[in-house]
Amino acid sequence: MGHAPAGNDGNFDERLRRARQKLDPRSGEFAVTDAGNDDSSMSSLGLAIRVGTDLVAGLAVGVAIGYALGHWFGYRALFLSVFALTGCGAGMLNVWRVLKDSDMVSGPKDDGRSQRGSRIDD
Repeated sequence: MGHAPAGNDGNFDERLRRARQKLDPRSGEFAVTDAGNDDSSMSSLGLAIRVGTDLVAGLAVGVAIGYALGHWFGYRALFLSVFALTGCGAGMLNVWRVLKDSDMVSGPKDDGRSQRGSRIDD
């Protein structure tokens, strides 16, 4: 039912390389790379800007809510301090989520292995 490769197609690695070359012609041996344009550094810069923005935004929203409620109810110091801490916590939670999704934070893997690498059910 499937196509059996002919004997002159080469081994699997060679066929895989040719298939990848067909899918993305820029990748491979003849790809032109620009040394001045490093994608990993741009990605790290974007991640750093997002982390900083999340921290500042959480704190700013918390302080704004605390100031507004404190002005409205008359307990400015109480509401300001409580909501500033809450905003700081929310900003840190957002940073944790961003770093966890980008695999910068190592945690337990869900692959059935212990920390030493052996299978748990062995």
